[in-house]
Amino acid sequence: MTVNVSVPVLVVHDYPTIGSIVTNVLRQIGFEHIDGAGNGRNALRKLRDKAYGLVISDDSIAPMSGEELLHAIRSQPEIAETPFLLLTSPSRLAAAAGRADVLAKPFNARTLQSHIAAVMQG
Repeated sequence: MTVNVSVPVLVVHDYPTIGSIVTNVLRQIGFEHIDGAGNGRNALRKLRDKAYGLVISDDSIAPMSGEELLHAIRSQPEIAETPFLLLTSPSRLAAAAGRADVLAKPFNARTLQSHIAAVMQG
């Protein structure tokens, strides 16, 4: 599957180092337009200001979890259709499945690209 790497991506993570790792993997895949947000509230503000083609959020961010961010996005018609990928720990994978496309950490570039392609193709 090919991925449209020209769309802007929003990476949401409360640990800058992990956010940088995700950003670097996205750059390896070919994405160039990547923004970051340190929490769900900042992510919502950014989503209101800019049209993103993909949101990648860690599940265990605070004060709003990744799952809560997903619900907030889906409840707002203007951003509800934004593709969303939730990064979670293997122990939380089953709990998050069915609510969002989820990817267990750790992951590699090929696995991330595969999940991104699936999310972006609907």
